[in-house]
Amino acid sequence: MCLVIAVDLDGTLLSSGNKITEYTKEIIHLLIEKNFYFIFASGRHYIDVVDIRDSLEKKVFMITSNGAKIYNLDNKLIFSDNLEEDIASQLCRIKYLDAEIITQVYQKNQWYINNNEIGNQFCSALSSLRYQYFHPDNLNFQNISKVFFTSKNLKKLYILEKKIINLYGNKVHISFSVPGCLEVVSGTTSKSYGLKLISNLLGISLDHFIAFGDGMNDQDMLTIVGKAYIMKNADARLKAALPHIEIIESNNDDGVARCLNKIFLENDKYIL
Repeated sequence: MCLVIAVDLDGTLLSSGNKITEYTKEIIHLLIEKNFYFIFASGRHYIDVVDIRDSLEKKVFMITSNGAKIYNLDNKLIFSDNLEEDIASQLCRIKYLDAEIITQVYQKNQWYINNNEIGNQFCSALSSLRYQYFHPDNLNFQNISKVFFTSKNLKKLYILEKKIINLYGNKVHISFSVPGCLEVVSGTTSKSYGLKLISNLLGISLDHFIAFGDGMNDQDMLTIVGKAYIMKNADARLKAALPHIEIIESNNDDGVARCLNKIFLENDKYIL
């Protein structure tokens, strides 16, 4: 029996309207009442994850910024890790002058960008944070939890990914949350590390965890749990990398909630 449910947000739990549907809320509420734990595991900033959690009106664990910040059920920060200052400095400069790539930075509760060309996968409407422009000569590189690059030019992002791996190796953890968004955090940071930490905190084996995801930044999380599922709308590379994992309905069809209902609620009076 799985007792802990870890779920990515964008493209997984959330609909394309950036919401948790009423049906999904009802399923989550029923499972929490049955003593299941939920973990929201996202690349999003803490402030955005809190907003989504508050809409649920239930306590959940939160893994934010791809694991750079982790919070317990009482909203207490239980893990924090930032990029090394010299690495953060280099990442902020590496594509700063490339008009086809937006360099984006999370530093504490600030969101910095170098340009806002909407064609370059810039989705500011999805965040309650307000961005500011930065210049690398004027930015303090302490306390930067994540640097990410968005672009419609996927070839450039794939080349950049290889370059960053060659430069920093295991000092960073790099992955695509969606095909047009390349995210870089500290090498000791990941969603899977967050699950391991919460597993130890609860005293519940990862064999009793179930996880859902749709992006390459979910791959490590999906491979360490007892049971995992990939969304129908997931990145094709994730499906190819994990061909043994079952594919469920899309986020716009309440795929996570319908799967959970089938597994845990279908045979009792709470069927929906």
